[in-house]
Amino acid sequence: MNAMERSFTDVFTDAQVTALVGEAAAAYAGSRQVLIEGYRVNGAQLLSPTRYRYARTGPELDGHKSGALARLVREHFGARLTAVTSSYNFYGVGDHIGIHRDAPDCRYAALIPLSRDLGPLDLYPHLAGCDGGELLKRIDNGAAGAPVRLPIPYGGVVVIQGSVLPHARPPATLPCAVATVCFG
Repeated sequence: MNAMERSFTDVFTDAQVTALVGEAAAAYAGSRQVLIEGYRVNGAQLLSPTRYRYARTGPELDGHKSGALARLVREHFGARLTAVTSSYNFYGVGDHIGIHRDAPDCRYAALIPLSRDLGPLDLYPHLAGCDGGELLKRIDNGAAGAPVRLPIPYGGVVVIQGSVLPHARPPATLPCAVATVCFG
């Protein structure tokens, strides 16, 4: 791994993960579907084919945003940032997010698995220097290259430079959920 991503194990206790899972399950009833067909360039950001559901977070995750998660970003990336957005993301079988970069205000994205079967995050560090147009051209031409598959450990956290590092959520093979917090 390089300075654009880092995986941390044993960040949360079983009780903390259980509380987050419970909060996410309660939020699911109010979740909204995201459905984007095709790729679009929006400045440096690349929007990609996407299908999943998301919901607002509650006090359980909010308590970790300024605590453990902010400390991880500060200690391992040297950045003093604040959480700018957070959500619970739900993936049904086949749900996915294509190759993309996060919005510019999401300098670091922290992903917390809420399912043991979340599957890896696909990273494309060799495309980090491409602007949105070049990235789209490579995807359209089938020249995006092979991803680096980064496991997201249950009870742990993966932190990536979301607005710099192109990444994707491959199609889910089982229903799963993840909490996402963006720091900017």
